[in-house]
Amino acid sequence: MSKTLRRALFALSLGAGVLLGSSYWLQADEKPVRRPAPPVAPREGPPPPAGYPSGGGFELIPAGGVVGEPAREVSDHYPPESKPDKSISPVKVTNDIAKTDFAVKPKPLSPAVKKGLEYLVRNQRPDGGWNQGGGWRQNIGGGRIEGPNVEDPSDVGNTAFALLALIRAGNTPTEGEYREAVQRGLEFILKHVEKADSDSLYVTDIRGTQLQSKIGRYVDTFMANLVLAELRGKAGRLEPRVVAALEKTMTKIVRHQGPDGSFAGNVGWASTLSIGIANKSVARARERGAQVDEVVLKRIVAQAKTAADNAGRAPAGGFGLAGADGARPARPAAGPAAPSDAGIALYSASQGAGNLQDVVNSLRLDAAKAREVLQNKNAPPAARLAAERKLAELDRLERQNAAVQADLTRNARDQRFLAGFGNNGGEEFLSFLNISETLVLKGGKEWEEWDARMTKGLEAAQDRDGSWQGHHCITGRTFCTAAALLVLMADRTPFPVEVIAAEREKRSLSPSQNQVPKSDK
Repeated sequence: MSKTLRRALFALSLGAGVLLGSSYWLQADEKPVRRPAPPVAPREGPPPPAGYPSGGGFELIPAGGVVGEPAREVSDHYPPESKPDKSISPVKVTNDIAKTDFAVKPKPLSPAVKKGLEYLVRNQRPDGGWNQGGGWRQNIGGGRIEGPNVEDPSDVGNTAFALLALIRAGNTPTEGEYREAVQRGLEFILKHVEKADSDSLYVTDIRGTQLQSKIGRYVDTFMANLVLAELRGKAGRLEPRVVAALEKTMTKIVRHQGPDGSFAGNVGWASTLSIGIANKSVARARERGAQVDEVVLKRIVAQAKTAADNAGRAPAGGFGLAGADGARPARPAAGPAAPSDAGIALYSASQGAGNLQDVVNSLRLDAAKAREVLQNKNAPPAARLAAERKLAELDRLERQNAAVQADLTRNARDQRFLAGFGNNGGEEFLSFLNISETLVLKGGKEWEEWDARMTKGLEAAQDRDGSWQGHHCITGRTFCTAAALLVLMADRTPFPVEVIAAEREKRSLSPSQNQVPKSDK
């Protein structure tokens, strides 16, 4: 076993041990500082994530050691940028907006949440956006830029995530204690989207952020799409601009989505997580009036199922860590678009399970309409047949989803699985959010235990100024604070009322009626 991998596995086991005790997160002075490993000879298989030398991997070095690398030419390892399929029609957003509610009774905002929200608002930039909140960046050659004088401009991805946390707390551009901050942040995103070209998958010319390097080149577009979908119908005087921007970002996404549900060129250390944001944003946009072709949803289902099934398996030719159940074999060689999870089961398992539930939620809206058609004695035969097919497809997908969610619920109790990389970066916080938004819909004992565990750990990890920071990879305080807040406020996630009703009806069934057939597992 290589020295690099031994050290990485040691970090993973250390994180698992910490999780077993009351110290849920490693403290700041225990965090590893990471730098790329020396280049090695190229191997067959997909290129390593952007910013890493050939072969992937990195060394863990003591805090206070040499950090920052000189610019390194890695252009050979960047796959080409995604190209749009212009044969796909532009997305239109209608006024067919689903009514939403909370799946469980939300808790009052805790002192920790209020302190975190205050931190975000206090650190909003004069331009209305949010920056990383410190930490390294990536230069054009793929190396890291670190130190107190690193430029840290506002960017779309961090702004969108900060806005999402403020929205969950009950703020919109017209309502709430922080409505002015939400309005200014939304205007920042709108300006970037409106200025962006129509063909590429970018919505910003800001490069080198931690989010782009770690979870995907196009993460800003996916984040913007999610926030625009969330604010559809709630933006006041900005509503016409929100609709136009949502149509633009949605069109970019559906035109660049590959047959396997991935996006060519969306390189990153754990790009499966940005794919998860893209998928969730499409499902949310559909609930808020976006007309989405069924093929888009089918691709999301295929990608989510693959992510859940292959959780923790390292790409062929690349580097990876063992998942919760120990070492796993490498995947067959994949193309350059295949999303990476860095071999960490938490990332892709949470993404896959979360997105599969997102699609099921979206299709439950169709099911409600299909049942209305079947109840209408005057409905044409063709309409009745289409309705029957929709219900049959949803039933099949529900059974697949039940098996995936059962695996996720089981893994959520496993401290080794939750250890992720071994200590927490933004990737872990985002993965916890994916799990939270899945479990809260189901409610019950599993949700209550999970929520209590997350609350205890996150409140213990909060810094005195109200922020959270990452201890590897995504370390910036803006993203980590927003993600932690979203986990703590997961009981405020909005779901269509039809989705909540369907889940409650499902829970009311007897175990024998709700059992997953072995053939679907």
